Amino acid sequence: MEDLVEIVVERQYASDPIDYERFVSLVESTGERVVLAEQRVPVSVLLPAGKLAELEHWVRVAYPVSEPESRSEEREEAEGAGGVTWDVGRLRVEPLADPEEYGPYTRYVRADGRRVSFGRGGAIVAVQLDADEVAWLEDRAMHTRQGYMSPAQAAAFEEFLARQPPVGEQ
Repeated sequence: MEDLVEIVVERQYASDPIDYERFVSLVESTGERVVLAEQRVPVSVLLPAGKLAELEHWVRVAYPVSEPESRSEEREEAEGAGGVTWDVGRLRVEPLADPEEYGPYTRYVRADGRRVSFGRGGAIVAVQLDADEVAWLEDRAMHTRQGYMSPAQAAAFEEFLARQPPVGEQ
């Protein structure tokens, strides 16, 4: 398992509005995630686009939807009841709007209205997701990846098992 490195930014210490140019630049230059937190609770996460692609690659086999239904229903209920207050850095469903510029980066709201992508020079460099969704993706990807064997690895394992004496003869 790889070591997890996070750059955690507590909301009370971040500029208002949040300086996305600085945070996306950190993600792009270090390859590490930036976690936006409120009272030490992760709210959203900026990930390198390649890391998100890797997570989604492993998750897509067993889970074609990136968020479980129960979590989606909970979120809708909370939003409908007015129980969630949004601030800058907290993701929410956003209407279609013009992309916003943050220095060399352009902020695009994805089709689902919740994910946000940051591009530079025509390439997506970072993606901002809800912290719960990132945790869900990482958990599912880890379990799928642990159970996977490449064809070469599976063939080598079969060969190894074939060389083992039967259980009663050991």
